[in-house]
Amino acid sequence: MIKIFRKCVLWIFLLSACTSTGQSATASPSGISDHPGAYLGQTLPGAAPLPFGENFFSGSFHSAPVFSPDGNIVWWAGAYQSAKIYTSTFQEGAWTKPAAVQFSEEINTYRDPFIAPDGSKFYFISTEPVPGISDGGKESIWMMEKQGQSWGTPQPLPESINSLTLHWTISVSNTYNLYFSAEENGQTGIYVARYENGAYQDPHPLDVPVNSEFIEITPNIAPDESYLLFSRIADYNSTPYLYISFATETGWTEPAKVENVPYCISPIVTPDRRYVIYLSSASSFAWRDTSFIEEFRP
Repeated sequence: MIKIFRKCVLWIFLLSACTSTGQSATASPSGISDHPGAYLGQTLPGAAPLPFGENFFSGSFHSAPVFSPDGNIVWWAGAYQSAKIYTSTFQEGAWTKPAAVQFSEEINTYRDPFIAPDGSKFYFISTEPVPGISDGGKESIWMMEKQGQSWGTPQPLPESINSLTLHWTISVSNTYNLYFSAEENGQTGIYVARYENGAYQDPHPLDVPVNSEFIEITPNIAPDESYLLFSRIADYNSTPYLYISFATETGWTEPAKVENVPYCISPIVTPDRRYVIYLSSASSFAWRDTSFIEEFRP
């Protein structure tokens, strides 16, 4: 495994599990679904973070949960060593028991799921061999397209993307532009690969001030690409914090730190854009509302 990636994984999994009291269901948020089990029936947070799904999820994790556009399906990545993506569906008034997915008989390792805002494309990371790129063991990004009620055959993204290391959490916009973190020439930062004419173009790193002398990882792009959430650390012994930057006509704004989130890896904004869910330790999730987006918007 790539040295840089091992460092990232190490400090996440050295953290101890967090425990606290479970949350009860409240009215579901509008714009996502009307069922009482919306977002696993969790008490909806305000600006102050709350635990998320602590009586539903178990074990350790590698990325935050992602929900389908209608909120009725959730996927999440187990601990790095598990190499599994789990899912649950809201059926007949309840969420099904979590189960591991396998989208292809040829692919046995799955990590870090993400679904496009319109639900038409599903992305994940795998260490399976990619023809012409790797013999296995190196992480690559794969994509499936929706075909009726099921997913098509997973396809690896182009070599220009998968030849880079440290992809981790993936995020795409309404136009399927792909944002991911990668390491190149000893520097880790956030990259974008544009989706044009049905294919991904060569990726390039985002400009300063998003990428900096620090380490930027796990990006989450707004569907309209108007803002970007990501985690930043000073070094591999430091606490990861949540940052936000906005797209302007002259480039990205200076990233602002969300002060009341004490630890954040893999921020994922919910389909209705009202909440952000993130890893608050190696074995726990938390969430808060997205009111800070308008507070920081220039």
